[in-house]
Amino acid sequence: MSVSDVLKKPNSLAFRVTVLVGVTIFICLSIMNLIVIESINQHFIEQDADELNEVFEAVQTKLGEAHEQNVLPSSILFQAVSGHHGVYYHVKDKNDNTIFTSQGADLSTFPTKYKAHKQVIPSTLILFNDGKHMLRGTKITFELPTKLGLERYTVTVASNMEFHMNYMQNFKSTLWGIVFLAGVITVFAARFAVYKGHSPLRQLSRKIESITADKLDIRLDPLNVPIELTTLVDSFNTMLKHLEDGFERLSHFSADIAHELRTPITNLTTQTQVMLSKPRDSEAYIEILYSNLEEYERMTKMVSDMLLLAQAEHGLIKPNQDTVVVNKEIKGLFEYFELLADEKNIQLILDGSNVELVCDKTLLRQALSNLISNAIRYSPKNDKIIIKTKTSSDLISIAIINHGDVIPKEHLGRLFDRFYRADVSRNRDGHGAGLGLTIAKSIVNINGGDIFAESSEKNTCFTIIFKKDKVAKFDDSTNEAMKT
Repeated sequence: MSVSDVLKKPNSLAFRVTVLVGVTIFICLSIMNLIVIESINQHFIEQDADELNEVFEAVQTKLGEAHEQNVLPSSILFQAVSGHHGVYYHVKDKNDNTIFTSQGADLSTFPTKYKAHKQVIPSTLILFNDGKHMLRGTKITFELPTKLGLERYTVTVASNMEFHMNYMQNFKSTLWGIVFLAGVITVFAARFAVYKGHSPLRQLSRKIESITADKLDIRLDPLNVPIELTTLVDSFNTMLKHLEDGFERLSHFSADIAHELRTPITNLTTQTQVMLSKPRDSEAYIEILYSNLEEYERMTKMVSDMLLLAQAEHGLIKPNQDTVVVNKEIKGLFEYFELLADEKNIQLILDGSNVELVCDKTLLRQALSNLISNAIRYSPKNDKIIIKTKTSSDLISIAIINHGDVIPKEHLGRLFDRFYRADVSRNRDGHGAGLGLTIAKSIVNINGGDIFAESSEKNTCFTIIFKKDKVAKFDDSTNEAMKT
């Protein structure tokens, strides 16, 4: 196998499932990871907003106290924050003059493009850098009632984000590592699960490998496989049955054809040896040549019949679409078989409505000829053979009825097999090779019909059925016998 063939070969089911599971797991874990990170980050923002709001309220309180005590705000604003580490605030009056600023951070660098708000809430917080630290804060404007009227102040509050950022960075690295490790473990676990899940398939494959041409009677047990494989096992068992039947028919066919050919060849050999055993006159040689000719003709007919069957079974025969007057063809066959029927004093009777079919005229004549010949051969002397043509709403039928011996039910299903005869004692009576009924069935089938046999103590009946859409013309004139 070349490299290109290997590359074109579809990926294994195990690989496909493993990749699908792996991609799905990584996507799900990544989404969960992002949700967790965003959730924690949002928690820190809300936590910072609460802390900065407390600082803002403390600054408001101290500004109010400064006005009540009539002191400079800067003298007491440093007392506003107690117990808050890494929190800074910057206060301006209405003239934009700085009243107070915390040590440790330059809040004058707060971006001017962001407007001041009325309160501290998570949505108002922004990240900015004062040149030394990464800060999260907001700007609030408010008016404070005093003895002289309303005083407007602008307060910028912020907290140092370095601790939070370092924590989040470490947390993200750890969480992504956990996600990757969990994904890898899950992929390997999925691969192992797929491998174990395919174990019944491998066992099934080994069982199938053990089935050879001489072990076609073996059947797989659907109860020993998972329910997903039950249909596959049933289908395989059905295939094995068809193969077994096919091999059995082929074996019987080979034996039968060898036996059928052995008889004429043996006759030819024996007659030739006898003629060569001593000198004979010309009349004796002519007689033996005529006898040999009969054997040659028998073998020729057998080979022709087998060739016809092979062509029909492989769809090599394309039937003509002739308009056939069935009753007329049957009457013509009656004339052809009249002498053969007279030898046994058998009456040939046509009973039924007159119909026309669209089918191959020559092939239909051959099928009917084989059935009539078979009926004459197995009918007792002084009997009647009745051919009935009958119509219904969607079907027409042609029935060949004779009163021969009852055919057991176990033989009815095999009457149309090659070389098969229900009566073994008649296997070598010189009347054909046992292919007549097989040819008749093949001809009817390729013309879109079907044929079946029934047998009882009253009679034996071979019935040909065509669907109504095969009928070209139908005449309702039915005789009195058909009505009964």
